Amino acid sequence: MQRSLFLRVRAQPNSFRRSLTPRILAAEPVFEPEVLARRKKAERNEDIRLFLLSFTAFFVAISSFIA
Repeated sequence: MQRSLFLRVRAQPNSFRRSLTPRILAAEPVFEPEVLARRKKAERNEDIRLFLLSFTAFFVAISSFIA
C-alpha cells in the first residue's frame, strides 16, 4: 500500500497554493513598529553577547598559554 500523501514529488505544488493568485503569494508580512523595535534590540543584545563570549574565550586561551 502506497501513501501518496508522503510520496509526492517536492516540485509538485499543493493544490491550495496552486489556487492562490500570484499577488497573494508575493505578499510579505507587515510588522508593527513594536515588533521591529524588539527585533532590533534582540539583535543588538545578541551582538553584545557574542562579543563578550569571544572576548572571554580569547582571554581564557591566552591566559592558559601564559600559565
